[in-house]
Amino acid sequence: MFKWLFGTTIFLSIFFLNFLPIKDPDFGWHYRCGYELLQGQPCLANTFSYFLSDYKSYYPGFVYDALTAIVFNSFGFLGLSIVHALIMTGALYFFHKLAKQNMIVSAISFSIVIYLAGGTLGLGLRPQIITFFFILLGYYLLISTDSKKISEYITQFNKHQRKLFFSLKYLPFIFLYPLLILLWVNTHIGFFTGLVLYGFYWLNNFILWTRKKIANKIFFLITIIGGFSCIATLINPFSYKVYIELYRHLISPLNTMIAEWVAPPPLFILIILISLIIIPILQVARQKLSIFEVSVLIFFGITAIMARRNIPLYLIFATIYLLHFISKKNISNIYPLLFPFIGAFLIFISFINIKNTVLFHSNWNLYCTKGASNYPCHAIQEYPQLSGNIYAAYEWGGFLIWKRPDIKIFVDGRMPAWKDEYGESPYSVYLKILQTQSGWNEKLRKYKTDYLLLAQGTFLDLLLDKDAEKYGWKKVYEDKTHAIFQNINY
Repeated sequence: MFKWLFGTTIFLSIFFLNFLPIKDPDFGWHYRCGYELLQGQPCLANTFSYFLSDYKSYYPGFVYDALTAIVFNSFGFLGLSIVHALIMTGALYFFHKLAKQNMIVSAISFSIVIYLAGGTLGLGLRPQIITFFFILLGYYLLISTDSKKISEYITQFNKHQRKLFFSLKYLPFIFLYPLLILLWVNTHIGFFTGLVLYGFYWLNNFILWTRKKIANKIFFLITIIGGFSCIATLINPFSYKVYIELYRHLISPLNTMIAEWVAPPPLFILIILISLIIIPILQVARQKLSIFEVSVLIFFGITAIMARRNIPLYLIFATIYLLHFISKKNISNIYPLLFPFIGAFLIFISFINIKNTVLFHSNWNLYCTKGASNYPCHAIQEYPQLSGNIYAAYEWGGFLIWKRPDIKIFVDGRMPAWKDEYGESPYSVYLKILQTQSGWNEKLRKYKTDYLLLAQGTFLDLLLDKDAEKYGWKKVYEDKTHAIFQNINY
């Protein structure tokens, strides 16, 4: 009884630790896509921006977008914060199962990973959180299925045949993998990591099969499930074209445009490289070297070195493998001693996070000024005449799509991997205009920009402050943080 109460307390602690405000700058366009999907108009074409208005994107986020719209319409931002906390609590559950440790060690380790991940996991609910959870779930489905379980299933299937399909008693978890991929591919572009995981799992079993350590039927079944998982990725509104979108993201220099795609600091890279050497050596010493585990570790290690947004996944798996070397017997007798401290931690985290999150989402000024960006909330409220094609900050794109669906914006968070007719990213084009590089005004005229919505102090704002009419613009609104210029040529 006490052990159950202790576990519940820990799970509640993790829940409130992740009860965070929604600060994802892409929330707006995800919500708008979900809202339109519920109205029977899914985001299959670019209807939000006037730059690259005919561009065809194949981003499969329909489940996430619909979930966002349903929860937000029913419960507001607090509902989304609860969903985020539940997902992260579920992630702890699978982390605990994979680490094979006492709950207190799992919870502390999981919390450290979240802390070290920094802003990647600190913006509240976003599609990357879903992929974070799905990776742990997918890995659990694979690691929990060994050749003995599959062999037992085959034996029972031969005995009971069709009746077995209506019972989960002998069904190996791996059979659920294609269903996971089906849900994943319609939720986030990160679905491909699920295929990577399965590829490493298949490779590990292929080696065992060549060494005759698993039967032909078992390996054949693993291969068939892998094939169904690949087919499942094609069951989405874009079919095979999701791979075109994936390819676009892989070849785009996102590390030059988006902060979370930048490589981590040199010290962090050094730590990753050292751990990539130490952990396999420790596995060899324990005679438990697994090609599957080493492949997963190396893959996420490489991706973490390439972009800091991937650090949480590497830390998760590195921590899981390190915890396998720690004996949990020494901790099993100290639950009663730790309970008061965990209880106090729960109360502290509950008070702080509930207070901050509720305050953030109940105070519109806080959302506008303390979120992911300093949004032009006051400007669009005080100047309702804003209409047509609006050039505004990249970081405001999602916000404007959400709050002003009647206008069209220049760029937003959907577009960093897109390319114009010259092979240039929309973000680069936006930045050149903002920095008043050669041809900036001609570019705005080419796309028939009606208004400029600018932050005070930017290069473009400073230039137009001095001589707006020279360039064909007129300042029509100004406050302490933002300014609006109208095109006076048409």
